[in-house]
Amino acid sequence: MRKHSVALAIVAFTLISLFWSGCTTQRIHSRTEKFETFYSRFHTDSAFQYSRLHFPLQGKRIDGDGERSWTKENWTTLTVPVFEVDTSIFSITYEQQPRSFTQKSWIDNSGFSVEFRFEVIKRKWYLVYAEEVNL
Repeated sequence: MRKHSVALAIVAFTLISLFWSGCTTQRIHSRTEKFETFYSRFHTDSAFQYSRLHFPLQGKRIDGDGERSWTKENWTTLTVPVFEVDTSIFSITYEQQPRSFTQKSWIDNSGFSVEFRFEVIKRKWYLVYAEEVNL
């Protein structure tokens, strides 16, 4: 009878441990800002957008005048999410990972393309890379 009780206690302990670790994992993930909420606000609230950029931003702005780093002075506020880009004009790709989101848009055979990469930093999403080519 005692062996049965020990086995039952081990099974109960294992189940409780698995449940607890699942709850802990869920709490950790729930602390990270939801990308969809961030991404929507990023494109509709310019003050919020500037709060989620750290200048100088990685990447460049490249055009007929040369290459320039991104600064607060030359940053153009993003207002159109990649999911709303007019695909009759632009080609798009995007890739979402748990801690990053990369989007690219371009016009075929035009010399125009943009790429943006967002990453989680301290449980909040930030735009960390921007490249705009307009040649």
